[in-house]
Amino acid sequence: MRFAPRATATGLALVAASACGGGDVVPDTDAAETGLSIYQAIAVEPVLDDVAALYLTIRNGGEEEDTLVAVRTGSAGRAEIHDQVPDGEMVHMRSREYVVVPANGAVVFAPGGLHVMLMELVQPVAAGDTLVVDFHFASGDTITARVPVVTYGDLP
Repeated sequence: MRFAPRATATGLALVAASACGGGDVVPDTDAAETGLSIYQAIAVEPVLDDVAALYLTIRNGGEEEDTLVAVRTGSAGRAEIHDQVPDGEMVHMRSREYVVVPANGAVVFAPGGLHVMLMELVQPVAAGDTLVVDFHFASGDTITARVPVVTYGDLP
């Protein structure tokens, strides 16, 4: 397992610029053997005391697709992959068991789409905290990331 350094505001800005087509940015953490990398991992300070959202980008530089099958953290009793699905004028959140990360591609978890819900938080989480989160893949890789917590207004 590898740990990512705690992201700084400058680092988050550079990662956000990269996602918009800017220069190359070093991943937060990666599994060099398969080409999987975690970028822009960030959690949002909860509005309710026991639920927080987590956003990130998973890049797969490998020649074969891989599948995110679980997310775990000691900071929450449960971590679920969710997406938001439009239904007329409403939007519903639904749980997903996995997310395929295409070969030489990326999957973005962002507000209004895919995200990870951290539920049953074991202690209060606030902006400035850092969560340690494990991302488990079907290939057997586990990537561990240190995820900074920010307010919703501070999302890149």
